[in-house]
Amino acid sequence: MKRKSGLIVWVYRWFEPGKPRQKKTVGSIQEFPIESDAWNEVARLGLGQSFDQFGPKTMRELIAHYCMTELPEEDDPEGLAFSTKDNARCYFRKWIEPHWAEYALADVKAVNVEAWLKKLKRTIFVKNNPVGEKPLAPGTKKKIRDLMHVLFQHAKRYEWTDRNPIASVRQSIPALIDVTDLSKLLFNALALRERVMVFLDFGTGARRGELSGIKWEDVDFEKKEILPCRSIVKQHVGPLKTEASKKPIPLDDYLIDDLLAWRRETPYAADSDYVFASPKMNGKQPYWLSRIMQHHIKPAAAKLGIAIKGWHSLRHTYSTLLKDNGNDPRSFRSY
Repeated sequence: MKRKSGLIVWVYRWFEPGKPRQKKTVGSIQEFPIESDAWNEVARLGLGQSFDQFGPKTMRELIAHYCMTELPEEDDPEGLAFSTKDNARCYFRKWIEPHWAEYALADVKAVNVEAWLKKLKRTIFVKNNPVGEKPLAPGTKKKIRDLMHVLFQHAKRYEWTDRNPIASVRQSIPALIDVTDLSKLLFNALALRERVMVFLDFGTGARRGELSGIKWEDVDFEKKEILPCRSIVKQHVGPLKTEASKKPIPLDDYLIDDLLAWRRETPYAADSDYVFASPKMNGKQPYWLSRIMQHHIKPAAAKLGIAIKGWHSLRHTYSTLLKDNGNDPRSFRSY
């Protein structure tokens, strides 16, 4: 971490049951120029596991090292986006660590990971009371699988292992939405606010955080494009996830018409306002899109017999349609 004085120091952080996150400054980078020296000082201070030349022995230790080096809580313009770090910590805590924490790296096998993923379930709550379980969504399983793959790539980068067993774990196909069903949802079931959200998300392939972060000043109605400037996840305003995310997004004429109709209806229509500003927050924050999906869009879709997993299903559907039409999703914002 960089101090206000400009001094760069090593900081060791850890959790203890029933306590907030603990931390202790280990020393400056001048005292411990390389990471292994800092870990040795951690061991001397009796703070935790020191990794020798052979690296972490268990998945718990590997996850701890990955979180410390790749998922710092401080924002880094050149590092991972807040949403990526927040989701990764959540998946580690909720799914991966409870099962794999005490496994040695060498004991993690592809067939065992695949079998474990198939059995994963989530608890169903009604009015905050658990009422049953259902299989975890294929998209969530894929994210867990991909995160474990990244974890072993991290170990390979530090030369703690020469194998990545997750590379052989087969993936499920993300849930897609039929275009005919999507059309019915847009024009027969949704109110203007929800229709603009779904239309804008599907029609541009934007991430949920990018959708939340759009302000009216980012929309150029003459050039028919949006220039994303920020991403908002859990009301945390941060930079866009990738360089490609900063490219202008072309808008269709029908989408422009709906955006203009929504601007006439919303009380927050100034250039500096969020396109989807929440009245509950006096327009200072956008809506929580996950709640809009859960309480408005999914129920409307269910009445039509349409299954929609979430916002990312729209992005997956968009990229799949691009591929089917011979386009490259990675460059869709360049034209």
